[in-house]
Amino acid sequence: MLKHAWIISLIRFPMLIIAMIVMFLLLQLFGLEFQFPFLSELSTVYFTVVNISCFVLLHRLLKVEGRSFKELVGYQRDRLGSDILYGFLWLFLLFIPFVLTVMGIMFVMHGAEMFQQFEAVFAGEEAFLYERPKWLLWFAAFVSLLFPFFNAPIEEMMYRGYAQPTFNKHYKKVWVAILIPSIGFALQHTMLAVTLQGAIVYAAAFFVWGAFSGLIFHKQKRLFPLIVCHFIVNISFSVFPIIFLILGVY
Repeated sequence: MLKHAWIISLIRFPMLIIAMIVMFLLLQLFGLEFQFPFLSELSTVYFTVVNISCFVLLHRLLKVEGRSFKELVGYQRDRLGSDILYGFLWLFLLFIPFVLTVMGIMFVMHGAEMFQQFEAVFAGEEAFLYERPKWLLWFAAFVSLLFPFFNAPIEEMMYRGYAQPTFNKHYKKVWVAILIPSIGFALQHTMLAVTLQGAIVYAAAFFVWGAFSGLIFHKQKRLFPLIVCHFIVNISFSVFPIIFLILGVY
């Protein structure tokens, strides 16, 4: 199980790199230009491919170990209301260190001019230089709406539900059990960046998010509220591509 926990913690990052490269090559094959390696507009597409692959992987591992997704998630119908409320609470509490980390890293990189650099770091100076076919953007936007239903449960089950308890059981140290999945969680989110500096900021901020999520899971012993929290974040950002397309921003 320890070997499986290491795989589950770190496999998503190389899988996302491979999926991104394959997608870029497909775009090149059809004569479409995008800024490599930053394909943020299509990130939900290759994230979804990886999420489905990880679902299959995790299902096989749990089956071998005689466990189930239901056991991992810990869903209880009679606690659904309180779990949703906890999800909003964890969102509020996790958002604070996340934002502070973003601001801190931006200040380290840009000093007093950090606010003037936000667009360049998080949107990219060349973000709109390439012509994007509408059908491709609509396809990505549609996938974005489905994205939270796959991404939130899969990531939480992998990092917090499966890997963290396994590391804790083996190493007998809570901080190690939280640290390793948090590194994997941070690395995978660099794939959402549109610039190298953005990737650095994301790595730091999502490491903090992952670490505090791990601490919450360790204390509460409940995964479903964190899935709710994660889902709220994902669904909040998933509606923007559709809105932008309707308003003609793209």
